[in-house]
Amino acid sequence: MKDRNIAHLESDVPIAAFARFADAEAMGDLLWQRFAADFDGQDHPTACAIVYARYKNLKTQLRSKSSLSVCYRLDVAGRREGQQEALFYVKAYLGGRSRNEWEKLADSSHTSSDLGTFAIHVPELDAIVWKFPYDPVLTHLPEVLDAERVRSHLPWELLPNSVPGPGGLTDLTNSVAHYLPEKSCTTRYDLRWQVAGAPHELTLYGKTFKGEEGKEIYARMMHFWRTSCQDPGSIMVAQPLAYTETVKTIWQQAIVGVPLSRVIDETNYERYLAAVATGLATLHKSRLASSRTVTIDDHLVESRKKLLKLGQAIPMLTPLLQALLQRLETDAPSITPADHTLIHGDFQFGNLLAQEDRVVFFDFDDCVQGDPTRDVANFIVYLHFYDLSPTLRDVMSSTFLASYRRLVEWEVSAKRLAWHLRVQFLNKAYRAYFQQAAGTEQEVQRILDLASHATRLASKCALSGIGTPTAPWRRGSC
Repeated sequence: MKDRNIAHLESDVPIAAFARFADAEAMGDLLWQRFAADFDGQDHPTACAIVYARYKNLKTQLRSKSSLSVCYRLDVAGRREGQQEALFYVKAYLGGRSRNEWEKLADSSHTSSDLGTFAIHVPELDAIVWKFPYDPVLTHLPEVLDAERVRSHLPWELLPNSVPGPGGLTDLTNSVAHYLPEKSCTTRYDLRWQVAGAPHELTLYGKTFKGEEGKEIYARMMHFWRTSCQDPGSIMVAQPLAYTETVKTIWQQAIVGVPLSRVIDETNYERYLAAVATGLATLHKSRLASSRTVTIDDHLVESRKKLLKLGQAIPMLTPLLQALLQRLETDAPSITPADHTLIHGDFQFGNLLAQEDRVVFFDFDDCVQGDPTRDVANFIVYLHFYDLSPTLRDVMSSTFLASYRRLVEWEVSAKRLAWHLRVQFLNKAYRAYFQQAAGTEQEVQRILDLASHATRLASKCALSGIGTPTAPWRRGSC
């Protein structure tokens, strides 16, 4: 079929038209020119980075309707506020289509002046720009980012008795922890007050969603919170407090801990990974359902799309991409619905905290029904993107896999693991390209080379991790 053939792509692919948006420095200059009036006169930009990118590529007959969504973080230095960050969400179009989208946006706004406060049209780029906290889908986001307006939505009745009501605070500040345009935003809230002159403080997190998905996620979080209370050795999560329908936000109590990637090393990896495997097995065996299911066919469909886009963007990788696609289609495992469990969907170091010898799980947004081997593979793949020595990385992979296998009733075969490793390495390669960091093409090729050796990696992981690695180890981050 033509849509699976990476080797015969049309040359006039739209991704080339979006290349200018990959130049973060140039986009930072443009954004500053357009929005400088919103800052203090003494402020000046110091850097700009791409923090999110999504390319929507449509089939040939609709290719002119392809689009690119990018979120930029602009670092701004000033005398009054010091270093601060500003987020800008850009949606770019082709063939002048931004004009039509802008007119639709204007029609949906109360007045033309309202529109100018949260978005601008940039015709020369065929793009529309939103300045955070304004978002085309998360229209309720400004309500929870305003330190005064958010007070009416906080779950006061569920906070400790020592916390005064909204009028008793001396200060309430917030900061954005994670923003996914048109999907969700996680915000940290620091509440401060005084009792008999002594300062007190409480930290909460709020996760705001675009639609009703927050209800299901909140119920899921409550399930695992109750599980952790009944069996502290099974899984550990932060306490969810409430879900507020009006602003589609889950409120959660902060939990003390440090990123697991910062503390795990050759002296403690065994006990930490045992806790990681136990928590993951608890999630997989929970019998909890999700309204969404991701099948092997779904993975194949998405993988074909990503391989096609990478082939369009980096033609020299076509042979490697074609070989990976053929291997994915040939080796696709046969999985029935009975084999599905609830899976985390984004299982990696970034969603785990260390609290003494325990491990805290968080971010249950991407949970779906699917093959549990996907989570195992994703964890192993992400280990390749931390600054670990190869020796420690390999022994951590095999130790984690061995611990997990002992805890579940189903088989985790090397062949099935290898298939999911390929899929997850492809996902990492795809994200690496659209983040457009320096040396992108070389990094994409490196990741695809890892995917091509997935069978060997799966076989190595199947070996029991015994002994302490002696090679140097260095902490790092994705």
